[in-house]
Amino acid sequence: MKKRIFWALVFVLAAVCAVSAQKIKKPTLTPTAATPEQEQLIRQGIRLHDQKKYDEAIQKYEQVLRENPNNDFALYELALSYYNKKDFPKALETAYKLVQYKGKTGLLGYGLIANVLDDQGKPKDAIEIYLQAIKLLEKDPEYRPHLSSLYYNLGVTYTRQKLYNEAREALKKGVQSNFLYPSPNALLAEIYLAGKYKIPAMLAAGRLLSLEINTPRAKRSVEIILSVLKSAKKDEKTGNFNIFVDMSAPKDEGDFGIYELLLGTLTIPKNEEDKKKTENEIFAEAFETLISLLADDKKLSSTFVGKTYIPFLVEMKKKGYAKIFAHLILQQNGNKDAENWLIEQGSDTTDFLEWAKSYRLTN
Repeated sequence: MKKRIFWALVFVLAAVCAVSAQKIKKPTLTPTAATPEQEQLIRQGIRLHDQKKYDEAIQKYEQVLRENPNNDFALYELALSYYNKKDFPKALETAYKLVQYKGKTGLLGYGLIANVLDDQGKPKDAIEIYLQAIKLLEKDPEYRPHLSSLYYNLGVTYTRQKLYNEAREALKKGVQSNFLYPSPNALLAEIYLAGKYKIPAMLAAGRLLSLEINTPRAKRSVEIILSVLKSAKKDEKTGNFNIFVDMSAPKDEGDFGIYELLLGTLTIPKNEEDKKKTENEIFAEAFETLISLLADDKKLSSTFVGKTYIPFLVEMKKKGYAKIFAHLILQQNGNKDAENWLIEQGSDTTDFLEWAKSYRLTN
């Protein structure tokens, strides 16, 4: 009995090694759409999967694939059910079939392959899978918008290994590949903040918020923005404001020292006119001022933020949306006055959200 168990384990390990050792090839197959009846079977499978009835879900997907072996969506769901069932050899086998198909669904197979390898304690192999896929697809215009998800998942894997510089570079490429994809911005903001890149962290968080509201990630982005753009503390004894600048902050993403010095002053009322304004009005004006300062700094134009986030903010201000975005930040932080102000703006608020979700990089 023990020998049988031993050889069974050897067989499983050999299967895993054989599959994980495969090299990624460029997708050449064209997927076939599901019929209405097949779509219904896939939906049934997804419901069973969500109930953790993985074997029953697998049966539904296999039924579809017997009728339509080139349906990439059924292949993806099949691989996902095998993965959640912890049947890693089958998950890998199915995922490798999936990545042979052109299109966005096929790309999801790379993530599944890498996840399995990561779960098996093979993060280097997982990273290699992403790098292979990116190298194969990065020069193909058809895949450029979808490369972002590969870069994002690569960034996640690097982050798990505490390779933060590599994660930052991968996530930046994810943002550049598809400026409409929120996820790279969310993780990049966290990486920036942990690395003492305060203003880049705020800008990345701002882009996430412009794409996604009323979610935990949006709430976290607001926390990052407000932690950076906040008033300096007032010394109760002297009445002076204490401004601290971290002189050890890195400068490889741009020199933001002068702006970090100014940040604490932007939301402080400076004269009698300012004292008549509400805190929300002062915050909105501070936000607009920061945009202008960053836009005027020509040294930042060659940096990542100078090619991505700053042009986005400049265009936002030009279109008259900066105050709306500033109030959206406050509203997402639970500020009822900001919420009422946004309601009063009527369709302008909706117009801003639609514009932000359609803005594309020009370079």
